[in-house]
Amino acid sequence: MTKEQMEQIVLANMQKIYLYCVRRLGNATDAEDVASEVTVELLSSFSKVKDDRAALGYVWAVADNLCKNYWRRAERYGTVEIPEDYVGMQQITVEEDMIHSEDISLLRRELALLSETYREVMIGHYIRQESCGEIARRLGISQTNVKQYLFEGRKKVKQGMDKQREYGVYSYAPEKFTFNFWGDNSTGYWELFERKLPGNIMLSIWDSPKTMEELSTDVGVAVPYLEEEVAKLEEFKLLIKKGGRYHSGLVIYDRAFDDAVRESARAVIKDNIDFIKAAVEKGKSLLPETDYQCYQDDENTRGWFILTLILWEAVQQSESKMKTRLTFPLLANGYKGYVMGLRGENQLAMSGIYGMYSLDKGYMRILNYNVLTDKVVNPFESGARGVFCACEDRLGETAQLEKLTDMLERQIVHVEDGKICPNYAEISNKDYEGLMKQLAAEIDTVAALTAQVRDKAADILASRVPKEHTDAREIGSIVSMWSLLENAASAILETGYLTKGTPAQNLTTFYFKN
Repeated sequence: MTKEQMEQIVLANMQKIYLYCVRRLGNATDAEDVASEVTVELLSSFSKVKDDRAALGYVWAVADNLCKNYWRRAERYGTVEIPEDYVGMQQITVEEDMIHSEDISLLRRELALLSETYREVMIGHYIRQESCGEIARRLGISQTNVKQYLFEGRKKVKQGMDKQREYGVYSYAPEKFTFNFWGDNSTGYWELFERKLPGNIMLSIWDSPKTMEELSTDVGVAVPYLEEEVAKLEEFKLLIKKGGRYHSGLVIYDRAFDDAVRESARAVIKDNIDFIKAAVEKGKSLLPETDYQCYQDDENTRGWFILTLILWEAVQQSESKMKTRLTFPLLANGYKGYVMGLRGENQLAMSGIYGMYSLDKGYMRILNYNVLTDKVVNPFESGARGVFCACEDRLGETAQLEKLTDMLERQIVHVEDGKICPNYAEISNKDYEGLMKQLAAEIDTVAALTAQVRDKAADILASRVPKEHTDAREIGSIVSMWSLLENAASAILETGYLTKGTPAQNLTTFYFKN
């Protein structure tokens, strides 16, 4: 043991040493003197402690010896009275009280780390005073099994009490975990991660496969409270038990992966910026032949409309050009798809990508770029659909007055000639499809570039996760799906080719009429 370690032990136990001396000597002043002697002796003889686990025993042995020396000195000079409550060798000392309390605390800790059957048998026998037969009947197992559980349980508890357990960082500093899903139906999955504990269980297991006992100490939650959470995660195959240890059943990616993919996407955009500008100019020249219209329309607004059209359609078509093939495996809830998790805060370039297909006469596409607008539009917000439907028919009123007021203030809609009108681009499906055909070559080229970004992301993620996660390539290509779309807005703004426009313009919301 080092001197620094002994100093820490002395600092942590100074009050207990003093109280022990008070109890043994019956005099506060003398106790202070002897406690000081104990401290000096411990700090000068730390090298005698060869096993760190024996340190506390050594502390109390020194304290006991120096208290005895005090009594010997007192007897020699005959100046000290024996305390009334001193009962000789049968006295229960502070040291013994402390050791007993510490043992009880360690016992409780180890019982809390036992798996369910071991825990039930041990508590039943030693705390409830049940016989082996009673325990066997209650748990539905044989008396022989009960005796085996008792034998092994005692060994587990004894071995555990001799250990110095280190609680993991998740026990006091839980990380941010975001569950993500891509597939047909996410029923049952999202509800699992409404609290922090399941996410931190997944992060702990992702760091390294663990037994239930190891997981308990890492997240700082007793096994009885952990078993149900683990069982739910096992049910959805998010945790898989192999050889007594739990392994992660989903891929977890982090900010470093996100950054690598974003950098890859930005590089592709910058390398092809002249082509993208030319494609946008071609599309703008075709707009007068369509029924496109937009409130406060100008060259900048048309540019964003065409850029978004090209990028959106390219992202949709990129899957057919990827080397990575998406298989959409069967999930535990009976549907096909992928489950994945994000470690840490999500660095989103968009605060929402929405599509609303339940409007009466058309549908909406909303891309809330953080760098382009602070008008976060969510068509599913309470009352929003009613206002959008009023815009469709150019109505003079709507039942959603509170939402209308909000959307007017945020300049998502405006009132013109007494009617509610949109602040965003509108075009018919027919003319939109016509534009797509005329820009097919440009969309195809950007789709190939997007496929490159997605394949590279698949390679990056596959290289960063354990090989047992065979779906990592597919998940990498899915997570990166919007990278080109997200980074295009930032790259275009940096060039000055397109701008944020005026506060009254909404450059990220589009309405397609049937």
